[in-house]
Amino acid sequence: MVWNRLQVALAFAAVLVVPLRASANGIVSHMHISDLALRRLPPGELRDLLSDPELVDIYRAGSVFPDSGYAASDAYGEICHWEPFTTAYIRWIRENHGDDLTTPEARFHIAFLMGQASHGLADQVFDSLFMARTTQLDGDSSNLDTAAEGWLVVEHDPRNEIEAVFDGEAMVDVFAGYPELLDDHDPDAATFETGRVQISRAIGAIYAFGWTWYDMYWIEMPWAATHYYEADNVPGSLPHVATFVAEYWQVLWERVHGRDTLGESFLGTWPEDGAVNFETARDRVESRAMIVFGHGLDRSTFGGNVRLLDPEGAVVPAEARFIYGSPFANAILVQANDDLAYDTEYVVEVGTGVRDIDARAIPEPVSFSFRTRCAPDRLGDCPPLPEEWVRPEDPMPPPRDAGRPRRPDGGTDAGIDAGSEATIDAGTPDVGGGGGCATSGASSGALLGLAVTWLARRRRTR
Repeated sequence: MVWNRLQVALAFAAVLVVPLRASANGIVSHMHISDLALRRLPPGELRDLLSDPELVDIYRAGSVFPDSGYAASDAYGEICHWEPFTTAYIRWIRENHGDDLTTPEARFHIAFLMGQASHGLADQVFDSLFMARTTQLDGDSSNLDTAAEGWLVVEHDPRNEIEAVFDGEAMVDVFAGYPELLDDHDPDAATFETGRVQISRAIGAIYAFGWTWYDMYWIEMPWAATHYYEADNVPGSLPHVATFVAEYWQVLWERVHGRDTLGESFLGTWPEDGAVNFETARDRVESRAMIVFGHGLDRSTFGGNVRLLDPEGAVVPAEARFIYGSPFANAILVQANDDLAYDTEYVVEVGTGVRDIDARAIPEPVSFSFRTRCAPDRLGDCPPLPEEWVRPEDPMPPPRDAGRPRRPDGGTDAGIDAGSEATIDAGTPDVGGGGGCATSGASSGALLGLAVTWLARRRRTR
């Protein structure tokens, strides 16, 4: 592929303007995860609301909202990745629209909330499972979010290119109304508008130039490139993440309506209950288990209450934590301090001493079990292990049409067909950082601003 200097410069500018960190999904991926989650919702009021053509781009805007804070160089970006903000936003919706959640304003904010919450949970699951496994198998995952944006727009054309819409005044009210949850931060409406403009430009840049880095990152991360969109059997892939988001949305719907109970907020696990061939070696990412809830749990209550148990019910020394440093999150990672025994059933249990952000205790223990893989000398007596992935000596991306891929004629689609399950390609799971998706280019200077402004103008006029 031959690039002229302008293509190279603009592709580089596109990478810079996209909110990045050494982990997490990119912004187009976040919108697409929400699109996939919608198709996994059961029929009902929530699915009908999010399928409304007037609200599809609103939940998509919510899906990129947390990263817009990084693009605006403001702390609201990090704050809006986590359950304290989700909790504050739910309280604000109920206090301002609780008498009638069917008004256009209430529906707007519910859709936006679902997108914002989708983003936060998706990062927890993706980083815990897929990002960490990419580091293990491909060696360096620091560019994974940018790379996956290019793979996604080229291979699947998600058609979710939007001009983001935020209600900046409402966001100001949320931050002002619940300072105890939101670090006493007080962004103004102009800051949210800066984030909105920058994130919209970033979306356009990815669609315009994501194809230019497709091959480069495919060669750099061949395991991730061939598994990021594989079906549910790849932990942390985009379709797999969407299954957790769909479950989360149903809990959030109950929370918005004041009907939720902590006992009904369990979302799922990795591995699934009863799984076999769980990894025994602690230095492998696959030896970490995950259990996910639809409320922010208080990390300080985990001690003695999140346990790994052996077949006799004895406690196995293990670490229970979140992927990053927030005191309140949804996905608990559990990993033994030492290697596990072969061909042994273990149980992960979350006990009634664990509390949520509102200090409510889980009413009954929640648990799941898995069985570890067999020893190398007994493989014939046990379920077959999945084939070990071996990095090719000279990884090459699959052939594709030369040049920029065709874009849809009609621009952003008017709505999502939520009438059936998403069709998922069958296809051939700690990194550092904070809790969000820290931006590498929010302050990249006048050259970046000029390049992105030129890009936005060119896209509007062609």
